[in-house]
Amino acid sequence: MENPVLNISPSFEIKDDRFDTNQIADCHLLIEVSRDRFRFTVYNTLHDVIMWLEDYHVFSLLNENQLLKTLKTVYQEHQFLAANYWKTIRLSVNANHFTLIPDEYYEADEVAKYLNFAAGKNVSEREQIFDFKQSRFGAVCIFGIEKDTFAWFKEMYPARKIDPVPVIGSLIEGIVQDKNNDGLHLYFEDYYITIIYFKDAKLHFCNRFHFRTSQDMVYHVLFVMNELGLPVDTPTMFYGEITSFSERYIQLTQSLSDVKFALNPTKIRFSQYFDDLPEHRYYTLFSSFYLY
Repeated sequence: MENPVLNISPSFEIKDDRFDTNQIADCHLLIEVSRDRFRFTVYNTLHDVIMWLEDYHVFSLLNENQLLKTLKTVYQEHQFLAANYWKTIRLSVNANHFTLIPDEYYEADEVAKYLNFAAGKNVSEREQIFDFKQSRFGAVCIFGIEKDTFAWFKEMYPARKIDPVPVIGSLIEGIVQDKNNDGLHLYFEDYYITIIYFKDAKLHFCNRFHFRTSQDMVYHVLFVMNELGLPVDTPTMFYGEITSFSERYIQLTQSLSDVKFALNPTKIRFSQYFDDLPEHRYYTLFSSFYLY
């Protein structure tokens, strides 16, 4: 018998009181899931702004992923998430493993081999593998999502087409659309960092690293910079789970001299309730709107 996940409330939320559930048919629902988090935002086309944001932690036990149990509990208690008449639904997946394959080497029937190689092991049979074409750079992103989780989303929204996209795809698209595609870009999670490097508006490097301590994380960044021949004053943009008073920020800025936090995607408007939002933290969620 499954142990239910109880008493779940958002760790962070912003709610515009002008939002009316009668407007759901005119709203885009943007969802982002990972092993550790579930977050969503609502883009209201009538007001032409982002109007709602909720962010939830997923507390996993050892090797057991609690994401699906958390989703079921949140949806059961939520006032409008389960509505099946959204204008569109975007599901972004922060996959445990991903890889980018140049178009000229990509073969659709080899996706499992690509992902197994990137993971350094055979990916679980519980994962469903998808590909996402990064057309701007002539590459395909291979990533996975747990089959049960994806099937559940399709059951929740039978009237809408659900095509998962990788969070890394949203991030790269946002960087390009906002014309920031130069220099170094660091996307932080609790225990992972994704390092992206653009030169002359072209994508030169993209990889994700696991770390346990801030020292480990700094090592990965400096090692990559050394391999790419980048000086310490390379323009560097921060996204995700990092603050100006965190240990990881303090240690990185001891080595890097030109850093700044990402701002909200420039082509998306926000309700005035979002004025105090830590903009870099939800950049990938918001920039998934660029993929429409």
